[in-house]
Amino acid sequence: MGFLGLSLLTVTLPWVRSWMTTEQVPTQSSDPALIASIHDLRNRSFRARSEHWMGDSGRIQKLQSGQRIDLNHADTLALRRLRGVGAATARRIADYRRRLGGFIRTDQLLEVYGMDTLTFEVVLKYVTLDTSKVIPLDINTTDLEALADHPYVGWALAKKILAYRRQHGPYTSGSDMLRQLDVDSIARWRLLPYCTR
Repeated sequence: MGFLGLSLLTVTLPWVRSWMTTEQVPTQSSDPALIASIHDLRNRSFRARSEHWMGDSGRIQKLQSGQRIDLNHADTLALRRLRGVGAATARRIADYRRRLGGFIRTDQLLEVYGMDTLTFEVVLKYVTLDTSKVIPLDINTTDLEALADHPYVGWALAKKILAYRRQHGPYTSGSDMLRQLDVDSIARWRLLPYCTR
């Protein structure tokens, strides 16, 4: 049975190959210009198919030494120009940045799913950080879902924030809120720059 399958494959493979190749060089033609243009078309077709199989990563030009992008302003296409960052990682970086309200420190990139320390060390050479456009988390008006979506808050703390706000009224400051809710020091250090009143 295996020999029969192999024989069938050997017989049909040239036919399949010729069927998949749409541009054939005519065997009767002796015109060198015609043959050269057909070969050129075949080469272009091959390159187009190769790029299709590689995805569009072949078209993204990575940043060179000395070039930098701002981490808080770059879109996913610009993020993909970072060495070691593909389409999926660029989307994760942009999504995490949106949920945070912007990056305050470059080491926050390590909190992005899939970002390892080796890639982080490479990326660090090509990024700058403008924190002037970071969107603060308004602890007195933000609803439960938006609070819980913030990576440093989560559902448990979001519920505490809202419960305290309902009972005691608006918070006077972010540090006041964190102190009153007895948030541990590490969470306080991470969340405080994002809190406003």
